[in-house]
Amino acid sequence: MVFFAAPRGDCGSKQGCDGARAKITSVDNRTVRLAKRLLPKKGRDRSGLYLLEGPKLLSEALACDAEIPFAFFCEETPGGVSRHEAPARLAERACDAGADVFWATERVFRCMADTETPQGVLAAVKRPVCDAAGFFSRPGAGVLVLDRVQDPRNVGSLIRTADAAGFGVMAIAGTGDPYAPRAVRAAAGALFRTPVLFVRDADAAVVLLTAAGKRVAVADARGGTSCYASDLARDVALVIGNEGGGPSRAFTAAASLVVRVPMPGGAESLNAAAAAAVLLFESVRQRAAAK
Repeated sequence: MVFFAAPRGDCGSKQGCDGARAKITSVDNRTVRLAKRLLPKKGRDRSGLYLLEGPKLLSEALACDAEIPFAFFCEETPGGVSRHEAPARLAERACDAGADVFWATERVFRCMADTETPQGVLAAVKRPVCDAAGFFSRPGAGVLVLDRVQDPRNVGSLIRTADAAGFGVMAIAGTGDPYAPRAVRAAAGALFRTPVLFVRDADAAVVLLTAAGKRVAVADARGGTSCYASDLARDVALVIGNEGGGPSRAFTAAASLVVRVPMPGGAESLNAAAAAAVLLFESVRQRAAAK
């Protein structure tokens, strides 16, 4: 994995901390070009970095001690409103944490942003490296398995819910990139706290889960046992399959449980993120009841 450091001296950060704020006015600035390369997955994979947008996400990243090589702040927020005191304080926090801090014109900032209405704060974050030993180090912890879930907003929402429920996340190849901008926004800070283990395929995942003593529970809206009558309290690996194709055969073959969310209404199925939320918090309820 290649890590591209932000080039110091290119309208560098310490000026942002000390008050003599250099303003980046060119889209050809080296760090601006680096930020733009993080928008497609190829650039994120090569660099080991991903982008976040907005003051809340940056504040959470700093609170979680995420490694932030550089951050951009817009000289003016969209609509021409001058920046206020809060971004300046956030810039100081980022600088104190070791980030290179840059101030950019609105035109330059927009060329890096993924959103239609940017909030004037953008930062690069180093993607954490998670191995199997660390991932399975918590006794009894549950695992949410994303089996080729493709929609980045679903991926982000699933990671956010897993974080809230205390589950780790395993992402099977073919799953949407959790570090894509839309997924990062949907995860709402969960990526700073929740380990994500990437696995090459379902067969390899089954081997890892079995070795760690996890029981594979496949979510299936068309059959299986009600989640309220299933044992989901401890050491469960809950598999959420592809939105259109369902779970991989390797998971269904290895499953000790096939679970469904009872739906007495007229809907045939739930959104992947909604179904996972019900199942994850049924697991949380069962664990609390067993204490």
